[in-house]
Parts: sequence; structure tokens; C-alpha cells
Amino acid sequence: MHNEIKVGGNVGGNVVAGQHNVVGQPSAPPPEHAPVPEGFTPRIGFVVDMVGFGRRGAHDRDDLQHRLDHLVGLVVADLGFRQRDMESAVAGDSKVVFLPVGADSSRIVPVLVSALSERLARDNTRYRDRMRLRMAIGTGLLGNGPLGFTGDLIVDLHRLVDSDVLRAAIAEDEAVDLAILLTHTLHDEVLRPGFLDKTDFTRVEITMKEYTGTAWLGRYPLSA
Repeated sequence: MHNEIKVGGNVGGNVVAGQHNVVGQPSAPPPEHAPVPEGFTPRIGFVVDMVGFGRRGAHDRDDLQHRLDHLVGLVVADLGFRQRDMESAVAGDSKVVFLPVGADSSRIVPVLVSALSERLARDNTRYRDRMRLRMAIGTGLLGNGPLGFTGDLIVDLHRLVDSDVLRAAIAEDEAVDLAILLTHTLHDEVLRPGFLDKTDFTRVEITMKEYTGTAWLGRYPLSA
């Protein structure tokens, strides 16, 4: 069963996603956690990275940067947020975005995945230069330091989006426009309860540098 979520409007209300669950309904109070370190806040974040960016010429790279920035802006609106609600950064062929404190992963992640995959497909119908993306989505603590974002979340997201597993997932299948890794935490919050269809994702093990962990791989467009 595949999720179908209409994009293009504010999704602040309830959304049906995966196994007929209603995303956005009141949920049970979260369990108590250890105190958050001073200067850090719990956030949902994602990184998107363009495939084959360095192989393009300067003009094509500039076009792709504008397309990606516009695409992410549309997806943020689909999530029901404004650009000024976000914290974000751009690094050449990638963009990192952190959503406001208190964003509900059970509502946000299904819409994020569907909105980005659908809007990317639409964008690619308008251009001869096909844009393909790798993406990592996770939750954790985020801080701000003198050189930018700090904390395990931003480090883990970049490691996931650069992992051999994610690179291979899109390189080995020419039909794939978007390859996504969800952290194991999001599996527990979103996949296991059925807010996203678990059959669309495969468990994978990531080992690189100082990171070892389990993640969940999805590829879009989905196979028939």
C-alpha cells in the first residue's frame, strides 16, 4: 500500500496517511526524557543533496541550486510553515532544514516524504536536466555555535546523506529520483505506528566514520 497525500495547500489539519491512519490526531503524552542540555532544542531536521552536481557546468549548477531552493520552499509551505519559521543552511549541492520546536513527527514526516517526492517529479517534467536527490530525515537535539549548527542531529544527518548505502540506492536504480534514509527513532515514531507504510521502507545498517546505526531506506518513485 502506498501513501497518497495531496500537496499544494496548508496541511495544518488532519491528513490520512498509511494504513488509513489519521496524521495529526492527538497522541499520548510523550515519555519523560532526560533534561535537554542548555542551548539545545529537540528538533526534526532533514538534509537534501543533489546527485551528480559536480559533473555539471557552472550554469547548470546555478540552475539546480535555484530549483532545489524553490522546491524546498514549496515543501515547507506544504508542511504548513513559513520560510521564516525554519532554520536552514545551504552548502553548494545540499540544503539542511530544521523545523520549529514542537513539530509532530507523526504529522510532519509523512507529508514531507510525499510532498517532496511529488513536487520533485513535477519539477523534472519541466526541465531536460533531471534533478535526483538523496535525503536524510531525523530527530534530535540541535544547537547553534559560532560556526553554525551543532549537536549530534546535524552530524548524523550529514553522515546518513553521504553514506555508501544511500548513494548506492540511487546509483543502482535509474528509475529512482529520490532516495531517503529515516533514522531508527523515526521508525519508532512514524513507521512502526503506521503513519507511513512500512512496506515502502527497508531496514539497512549504516557504518561509516564514527557512525554506526540502523536506518530505514525508501526510494521514489515507488516500484509498481
